[in-house]
Amino acid sequence: MPYYVLLRDGKELYVTNMTLSEDQARRYGSEGQMMMVRALLVWVGFEPFGAFQQLLSVEQHNQNSPFQRLLQDMQAGRLALLELKALHLSYQLRRYSTHHVGFVAINPGPEQRVQKIEEFLEDLLNA
Repeated sequence: MPYYVLLRDGKELYVTNMTLSEDQARRYGSEGQMMMVRALLVWVGFEPFGAFQQLLSVEQHNQNSPFQRLLQDMQAGRLALLELKALHLSYQLRRYSTHHVGFVAINPGPEQRVQKIEEFLEDLLNA
């Protein structure tokens, strides 16, 4: 199965700041308080990325969109979609987990899941 990530300026994976919900924060040991984390965006298959593009087309005129920086980077041509196999994705995720990026947003958008990189890697390599 192919995985998709965004490559920024041709050299690094796209990382975003995001707020974990109270339930997600509780799961990761923050006493149920919302918390800010850095996350890589990963799509499992191309169809979820297509749905995300549709979401962005709706959000592009919303100045308060949580995707505002992403939209600006896309419009400026700084982002490219990169297709990776599981092994290559695991290598990239391990590299980023040492750069203060602890989470992965899986299939970003309204139905996204958020996991710690280590959990995602375990699921990825056991699939």
